[in-house]
Amino acid sequence: MAPFPPALKAAARSAYRAMMRASRVTFQGDPARHLQMVTAVRQTFSSPSLTPPPPGSASTVTRDAPSEPLVEEIEESEIAKRIEEWQEAARYLRKNIVQGVLDERGNWKLRVTDQTELGDNASIKNPPKLPTTPFPNRNRRKCGDAKPAPAAKA
Repeated sequence: MAPFPPALKAAARSAYRAMMRASRVTFQGDPARHLQMVTAVRQTFSSPSLTPPPPGSASTVTRDAPSEPLVEEIEESEIAKRIEEWQEAARYLRKNIVQGVLDERGNWKLRVTDQTELGDNASIKNPPKLPTTPFPNRNRRKCGDAKPAPAAKA
């Protein structure tokens, strides 16, 4: 396997740091989720191909267990694409994920940060107009045009 491309090392470090910062901000006050996220990110960025670990394996990895890395040939363009995906994941984590806590009255208290993206619901208030047809009532029957039901045979 070829070593990690030197030209992409700085970008990979930047994506790693962005994911760590985003997970710290997003999962502040939830150490279990933060630890799972940090473990998964560390496993991903310690792999030469930046491949995420299988689901559920992030919480079961111990430091003493020897692990055999999967050796796979991957092109530099694919690694650059994965780095960009991790940058996008960090942006998404910062802006769109919030933590909620159920209080004693049964209400959810959301921890919204200054980086959380808040929508204004303008698109919901003003929906796009439906297309009109030249004959909107073409298939509508009039009250007197209803066909009588056939009589039942005895």
